[in-house]
Amino acid sequence: MRSGLRSGSAVALVAALVAIVVGFGPATARADDPTWAQVQAAKHDVHKKAAAVAAIEQTLNGLETEAARLGTIALQKAALAAAADAKLQAAQQVYDDLEQQTKAAAGKADTARRTAATVATQLYRGGDPGLTVWLSGNASGSLLYRLGALSQIGDTSSSLLEQARVDQRQAAALGDQAKAQAAVRNMLAKQAESAANDAKAAQAAEDRQVAQTKSQRATLLAQLAALQAKSSALQASYAAAQRAKAAAAAAGATSGGTGLAGIAAGPGSLSPAAAQSYAASRLGAYGWGSGQMSCLISLWNIESGWRWNAYNASSGAYGIPQSLPGSKMATAGGDWTTSSETQIDWGLGYIQARYSTPCGAYAFETSHVPYWY
Repeated sequence: MRSGLRSGSAVALVAALVAIVVGFGPATARADDPTWAQVQAAKHDVHKKAAAVAAIEQTLNGLETEAARLGTIALQKAALAAAADAKLQAAQQVYDDLEQQTKAAAGKADTARRTAATVATQLYRGGDPGLTVWLSGNASGSLLYRLGALSQIGDTSSSLLEQARVDQRQAAALGDQAKAQAAVRNMLAKQAESAANDAKAAQAAEDRQVAQTKSQRATLLAQLAALQAKSSALQASYAAAQRAKAAAAAAGATSGGTGLAGIAAGPGSLSPAAAQSYAASRLGAYGWGSGQMSCLISLWNIESGWRWNAYNASSGAYGIPQSLPGSKMATAGGDWTTSSETQIDWGLGYIQARYSTPCGAYAFETSHVPYWY
C-alpha cells in the first residue's frame, strides 16, 4: 500500500527502526515487463480487429449469397439463350426450306412458260396437218377440222401458261414468307445474344466483388492472428511477472520488506496461513463472497507476504495490509503493531472504502509499476 495512507502521525515505530534485520525494499519490476494498460490495449486491438473480421464475414456471406443467386439467373438466362438459339435454328431451317421452295416454284413457272412455247413450235415444225392447214388457210372448207386443231393447241398452251402463273404466284408468296422468317430469325438471334451477354456480365461483376472481399478478409484475418499472438504473448509475460512477484512475496522479498525484530510477537500474531484463514472468515462481514479471497491472497502476498511485522524501509509502510503509516491501524485496535487480526480488520475496511472489493483493489494494484493500492 502506498497512496492514500500517508496521513496521521508516525508513532510507536520510530524506536523499532534500529532493529531492522535485513533491509530489502519492494520487488522491482523489470523494464521489459508489460503493464496492465498494455495488456488491456492489446486485448482492445484484438477485439476491434475481430469485430472488423466479423463484419466483413457478414458482408462476404451476403455477397456469396448474391453470387449464388446471380449464378442461378445466369443458368436460367443461358437456358433461355439456348432455347432462343434453338428457335433461331428452327427459323433458319424454315427460311432455308422456303428459299428452296421459292426457287423450285420459280423453276416450275419458267418451265411451264418454255413448255407452252415449245409445244406450238414442235407442232409447226413437225408438219402437224391441223396447224399447217390452219396457218396456211388451205382446205378452208374443212373449217370444223381447223377449229378442232386450234382448240387442241389452245387448250394445251393455256393449261401450261396457267400453271406457270400459279407457280409464279406460289414462288412470290414463298419468297415473302422467307423474308418474314428471316426477320424473325434475326430478332431471335439478337435476343439470344443479349440474354447471354447480360448473364455473363452480371456473374463476372459479382465474382470480382466476391474475390475482392475475400482478399480483404484474408488480410484482416492475418492482422487478427498477429494481434492475437501479440496479445497472448503480453498476457503470458504479464502473468509470468505476476507469478514471479507473488513467489518473491511468499519468500519474503515483497513490497512489505522485512520484519522488525525489535517488535515482539503478541497473542494475536498469526502465521501467514492462519492470517489468511482469519481473513477468509471475515469476508462475509463486508458483504463479499468467498470468490474474493483469491484476489485478497494475491494482493497481500505482493504487499507483505501476510506477515504481521512486514516493514518497508523505503516508505515506512507496516503490517499485513502495509498501512502508511502503520499507526493508522490503531483505529482498529491498540495492538495493531502485533495483532494480525487487527491489521486484517483495518485492511479490509480500507479496501471496502476505497476499492469496494479485494478484486477491485488487486486490479488497481497490478495496473501500476511499481505496485501500490
